[in-house]
Amino acid sequence: MINIGITGNKGFVGSHLKNTLLLEPKKYNVIPFERAHFENEAQLDDFVKKCDVVVHLAALNRHNDPDVIYNTNTSLVKKLIDSFERTESAPHVIFSSSSQEERDNLYGKSKKEGREMFSAFAKARQSTFTGMIIPNVYGPFGDPYYNSVVATFAHQVTHNETPKIEIDGNLKLIYVGELVAAIIDQI
Repeated sequence: MINIGITGNKGFVGSHLKNTLLLEPKKYNVIPFERAHFENEAQLDDFVKKCDVVVHLAALNRHNDPDVIYNTNTSLVKKLIDSFERTESAPHVIFSSSSQEERDNLYGKSKKEGREMFSAFAKARQSTFTGMIIPNVYGPFGDPYYNSVVATFAHQVTHNETPKIEIDGNLKLIYVGELVAAIIDQI
């Protein structure tokens, strides 16, 4: 049995991943995680000590102040790495980065730096790291104006609003079920 911890397990992708893993209780044991663990070293340490794999999905992707997004996301990565070091844990870390890495914004910068921090930690510890650069995700329970451009577009159309294209170009998409399968393939 593989012990898997999922940060962000109540979010869009995390809830789908958690629910899928729970369908195979003989193969996967999902370690409970609460957002409050990030503010309590003892709880975070207890969590990471139990994990063979940590799937880090917790992140802030919308806020009026881009600096808050950057600081929050890099801080979450640092807190996990600090916990790994305190507990001498070296789980396989699967990190969800974003195709926003390619853009000039603080969200993309936070995801790229987070991926690089986890990669450096894994290299130093000789542990396994998987950095996944994920395009725009769509599917059931995607929130308009928060975590799914497809949900936003559909919401606007169904509410007689005119969708606004911020940046004209090709949009890479992945269905949440397909993404969950890809994450599980890495475990």
